[in-house]
Amino acid sequence: MFLRISGGDAFAKMVSGIQENAARVIIGIRALAQYGTMKLSKNLTLGEVTKSHTAIKYGINNKPTGEHLSNLIEVANKIFQPVRNHFNKPIVVSSGYRSQALNDLIGGASGSQHSKGEALDLDGSVDNFLIFEFIKNNLEFDQLIWEFGDDENPDWVHVSYKTENNRGEVLQAVRQNGRVTYKRWG
Repeated sequence: MFLRISGGDAFAKMVSGIQENAARVIIGIRALAQYGTMKLSKNLTLGEVTKSHTAIKYGINNKPTGEHLSNLIEVANKIFQPVRNHFNKPIVVSSGYRSQALNDLIGGASGSQHSKGEALDLDGSVDNFLIFEFIKNNLEFDQLIWEFGDDENPDWVHVSYKTENNRGEVLQAVRQNGRVTYKRWG
């Protein structure tokens, strides 16, 4: 029961504001508690694409922004999940989202699509060349890279997806004279 006093409407508004803020805090706490288990697609969680031992070691926040989270949901559903469904076997994301601070620390490319939530590095329980070929021949993508390895199998597959203007660029990463270079596929 409230005692009506002068300025009661202001007091009621203040209490209402406090309740709204408390509700936001509770929602935020619940979201943080579920952070690692949030599903981006049927078989991929946010925790899997943001996990980084380097970020943990150096205390770097590797949580995506809202825009980056939206991009991760797209790449999960347009690339990861179709690959997972096709092979019906686990597919590991060896590198997913990297905050700009993490990307800078590890020496990642400036403007890396990993830092925008648009790229995943995949390593399968099937040969990586099969993942590479499936994506190249069946899915829309921005960039697909055969990462190192040999002529028969890459060490991993880098793939990116944008919500519009995907280039369909296919490359091979090679080391020459201690530097990484990219050459067009084929």
